[in-house]
Amino acid sequence: EIFGDKSEYVVAAPQYRAAANTAMGWKNSNLRTEMTRFLRRAGVSGWPRLFHSMRASRQTELQREFPLHVVCSWLGNSPRIAQQSYLLVTEDDFAKAAGVAKVMVEG
Repeated sequence: EIFGDKSEYVVAAPQYRAAANTAMGWKNSNLRTEMTRFLRRAGVSGWPRLFHSMRASRQTELQREFPLHVVCSWLGNSPRIAQQSYLLVTEDDFAKAAGVAKVMVEG
């Protein structure tokens, strides 16, 4: 109910929280297997480095709205690691650059 109309996108399975609430933490919950299963049910094919890709996407999204040091603090990495491993150039970046270039040429 916290998520309102977006709740269909939330994986709310109490067994994961229970599995993570041990000395082993999230290592017991096998998130990769479950995520792969969810993707398959949704008809989405997986991709290499699934969790790294999701983390990189989220870091890039957050970076558009918040300063680098803030996002790095939230995600537990450093600006150097973010720049080397997580920040992505997106299709929106190319589209924005193409729009700027078009204005400069026509302008």
